[in-house]
Amino acid sequence: MAYPMFPLVSAPASYMPVPVDLVQRLASFTLAHPEDTGGLTADEVRHLNLPCGSYGYESEAVDDWLDELADQLEKRRQS
Repeated sequence: MAYPMFPLVSAPASYMPVPVDLVQRLASFTLAHPEDTGGLTADEVRHLNLPCGSYGYESEAVDDWLDELADQLEKRRQS
């Protein structure tokens, strides 16, 4: 899964960029090293509580990516 480029918006329900970027990096590590038990799980991704601000990443785009990531992590766990 590639790093998506999220649109930056000025809206009250936008996700702050730094926490989203950290999740992207951890997701990249998790997918690159499936044997490592310290990576993200699908349940963790589904229950993330990312902080919002008045300027940041468009929440709908981030939420869609998180759904895809959780599905991919769940599939990897089952295989």
